[in-house]
Amino acid sequence: MTTTTIPRGKYHIWTVGCQMNQADSQRIQTMLEGMGWEEANMDQANLVVLNTCSVRKAPEEKAHNQLALLKYAKEKRDDLLVALMGCMIGNQKTIDELSKRYPHIDLFMKVEQADILPRFLEERWTPISGAGCLDIEFMPNEEALSEQAQRLTTLPNEPQTPTFATSFSRSGKRTVLPMAITPKPGERIAHYPTKIEPKKASPTAWLPIVLGCNKVCTYCIVPYRRGRERSRPIDELMIEARLLVEKGAKEVTLLGQTIESYGLDLANQPNLADLMTSLSEIDGLDRIRFMTSYPRYMTDSMIERMASLPKVCEHLNIPVQAGHNDTLKRMKRGYSIEEYYEKIDRVRELWPNISLSTDVIVGFCGETDEEFQTTLDMIERVRFDVVHVAAYSVRPGTVAARWEDDIPLAEKKRRLHAVEEVQSKIALAINQQYLDRTEEVLVEESNETHGRQQWKGRNRANKLVFFPQPEEGQQPIQIGDLVNVRIERTTPWSLQGCAVEV
Repeated sequence: MTTTTIPRGKYHIWTVGCQMNQADSQRIQTMLEGMGWEEANMDQANLVVLNTCSVRKAPEEKAHNQLALLKYAKEKRDDLLVALMGCMIGNQKTIDELSKRYPHIDLFMKVEQADILPRFLEERWTPISGAGCLDIEFMPNEEALSEQAQRLTTLPNEPQTPTFATSFSRSGKRTVLPMAITPKPGERIAHYPTKIEPKKASPTAWLPIVLGCNKVCTYCIVPYRRGRERSRPIDELMIEARLLVEKGAKEVTLLGQTIESYGLDLANQPNLADLMTSLSEIDGLDRIRFMTSYPRYMTDSMIERMASLPKVCEHLNIPVQAGHNDTLKRMKRGYSIEEYYEKIDRVRELWPNISLSTDVIVGFCGETDEEFQTTLDMIERVRFDVVHVAAYSVRPGTVAARWEDDIPLAEKKRRLHAVEEVQSKIALAINQQYLDRTEEVLVEESNETHGRQQWKGRNRANKLVFFPQPEEGQQPIQIGDLVNVRIERTTPWSLQGCAVEV
C-alpha cells in the first residue's frame, strides 16, 4: 500500500473549575491522542481548548484573561485554533455574545458534542509541520483538487466564523471556510463521550456517573449550563472503570452534582450502592470515592451498604452552604439546618470512622450578622475535616442575580477569613488525632523539597499525606503504590510522616 506523510498537530487543554471539568478534559485529551495529536505547552499548541467554569466570578475572569492572550497569539500565528467548552457555554444568546466579543474562537462546544472534534479538525486544521501517515488511496484525485482550489480562490476574503457544536438549529446562514459544520434538527444526538481509551491512566481517575443537576439553587448556574440530571447505565460505567484500571488507575472517584440521585432516571432504578457493589468486583481497583452528596437523597440503607464495602473510602463531601434556615430558604437548598444535622448524626452513627467535608458560601444576598454567626456555630457543632469556603459572587442568569448583592466586598472577605480561622483550629485538632498512627496512603505524585524527594498521596479519609523517599535498602516507591506511612507531624491541611514496612 502506498503512503505519504501528513502532519499531526499539538494540543493544550486549559482547565479550571470542578472535578467534573477535570473529567471532561480527560475525555477530550483521550479523543485528541486517539487522533494522533500530541500534548504540548500552550505557546506550542496548534489547538488550545479552554475548559471553563462560571460557578464563581474568579474562574470566569481567568478564562477571559486566557481568551485575551490567545487573541494576540492568533494574530501572530496562522496555525492556531481555539476551542471553548465548559460552563461558560450557555444558551445561544450567551454563545453569540462570546462570539462577538472573541471572534478568534474557532469552536464552541459542550462535552456532549465532543464527537464533532474529529470533523472540525479535519476541516479546519491546516498542517504546518510534523509527521503522520495517510493512505494514498483515500486522497482526492487531481481533478478534484483542481476544482477545490478554483472554488477557494473565488471565495470572498472574509474572516472565518466559528463552528457551533452547541445548537441544532440556527437562523440565518453560517459558513465556515473551507467547509461548514451546520448540524440540522434531529441530525445529531447529543451524548456523553464514552469510548474513552487513554494510553495511560493516573492512579486516581474521575468517573462521571450523573450528568447535570435537577436542583434550582438560586445562586447556582450549573443546571442552566449542564442541563437536567442524566444517569449513565451501570454496564457503561463498568466498561469504563475496567479500562481505567487496566491503564493504571487504582482509585476512581464517582462524580455527580447530587451523587445519591444516581439511577433515579434509569429504567430499573439502580442506586449508588448498587453501582459501588458492582465496581467493587473489579480486580485491581483498590479504592472508590464519590462526590457530591445531597442530604435528602441519602437513605440509611444506602449508607449502611456503602460503609460495608471495603473498597469504598471513609469520606463524605456534603455541602451545607449556610447554617441559618432563612439563608438556606433564600438559597432554595431544599432542607433545613435541623434536617442537615440529623443526616450528619445518622451518617456518623452508621459509618463511625467517616471524615466530612463541606462547602460554605458567605455574604449571600441578605445574609445578616446573626445569620452568619449561625453558620460559624454550625461549623463548630459539626466539626468538619475540611470546609471549602467562598464569598458569594453574582452569576448572571441565576435567580439570585435579580436580587441586590447587598453585602460589601470587605465584609464578605471578613466573613470568609472568620470561617477559615474557626475551621483551621478544628482541622488541626482533628488531624492531631492521627499522630503516631499508621495510615495507608495511595501515592499520587512526587516533588522535591529542600533538595530531597518527597511523595504526596491521600489516606482513605482523603487527608493529604507527605513523606520522604525511604532510605536506601528499603522497597523503592512508585506512583500508584499503596504505602503504609507513620504520621509524625500534622497541620490543619495535611499529615507528614515516614514510610514503614508492615
